[in-house]
Order: sequence, then structure tokens, then C-alpha cells
Amino acid sequence: MDPGRGPRSGSQDGGQVTGRMVNTRLPAEERRAQLVHAALTLAEAEGFGSVTIRRVADEAGVSLGVVHYCFESKEELMAAAISNIVAMLGEAMAEAYAPDEGAEQVPQGREGLREYLRRGVENMWGLIEATPNVQLLTYEITTYALRRGAGQEGSDRDAAAHALAARQYIVTDSVAVEFLEEAARASGVQWARPVEYVARVSLTFIDGLVLRWLVDRESETARLQLGDFTDFVVELADAD
Repeated sequence: MDPGRGPRSGSQDGGQVTGRMVNTRLPAEERRAQLVHAALTLAEAEGFGSVTIRRVADEAGVSLGVVHYCFESKEELMAAAISNIVAMLGEAMAEAYAPDEGAEQVPQGREGLREYLRRGVENMWGLIEATPNVQLLTYEITTYALRRGAGQEGSDRDAAAHALAARQYIVTDSVAVEFLEEAARASGVQWARPVEYVARVSLTFIDGLVLRWLVDRESETARLQLGDFTDFVVELADAD
């Protein structure tokens, strides 16, 4: 059975199969997670434009009413999907602080900061390389919002699309700030610039790098560039 679909039952009738969805009750959070998974499955395979409430319902094996009960619109559903994507990247970066009994102790100061940033970026990039269609989806969402007239007066649907693109950056900024604050704390340094500024500069670079990588798939070059950029970010911290 497709893991994105719910169970179905059916009967033979004159050589044809007629079926109906089995309405399995799930706790609200589990149902929302199921629908987000279904939306991401569609979006990864066919692009953002393929995601409709009807197709998500079909992918998840539920009725349209179930989807509408959990999410008021496609934009709200995809906002939850964005949070899911960013959370995965955040978890990958947070592994930079995971205890490793076989590893040498990370020094304090800028060298320690450099090591934490290097680990976090490597973990993040490994996940990016493993999920190219998910990364492409984030750019599709931004393009969708801009084509709907983001930042201009328009319909409620246009405003919702703009909010979707804005949320993508708000959530990503928040995860980056959390990682940078923890990296500074763990290495005993302070940022010379506001951490929000450091996060924005970092994400602007990574945004462009990922887009370029999606085009040329030059992974080795991308990793070298990430290393050079890590050195640049370290310079934004106070000297030891």
C-alpha cells in the first residue's frame, strides 16, 4: 500500500471494482501530519502547481471535507509543509552539537565557532543534496507568490500567497537565528553584528548557492564555497 494513502475497501460488481474510502479516525495532529505528507508527496513529484485540495484528499485517502476541516486553504496546508521542510533542516544542523565520544573536544573562541558552523552546514548540505525536489519546491512557492502579485493590493487569495512566501523566510530566519545563537554560546563568543543580520546574510548566500546547485549539480564546488563562506561568517563574531 502507498504509505501516503489510507486504506480502502471495495467489492466486485459485474467485473468492475467499486470502492469507498474507509473513514479511519485519527487525532487531529496525526491527521494534519498525514495531509502535509500527502501534499509534499505530490509537490515533490509534480511541482507546486499539482497541489490541490482534491488531489491531496485523494493522495491521503480521505474525503474533501477532512482536508477542509484541517486546513482552510491550499496556502494554509503548504504553510504547514514549509514548517515541516525547515524543521528537517534545523534538526540536521542541530546535530552539530550532538555528543560524539570519539571526537576531539571542540575548542572555545572563533575556532570552536568555525567547527560548529562547519558541522551544521555539512549536515544541512547533506540533506539538501538528498532532497533536491524539496529544495526546488521552496523556489516554486516563492515564484508562485510573486506571480500572484505579492506585495500589491489584490484578492484575499493573492494576500494568502504573499503570506505563504513571507512565512517561508520567517520560519527559515528563526531556525538560522537559533542555530547561530547556540553556536556562539557553545564556543563562548558573541556576534559583532546582530544575530538576525548574520542569519539573513547567511541565508541569502545559501539561497543562491542551492539554486545554482539545482542547475549544475556541482556538489564539490558547492561544498568548497560553503567552506569559504563559513570562514566569512566567523569573521562576523567578536575576536577572541
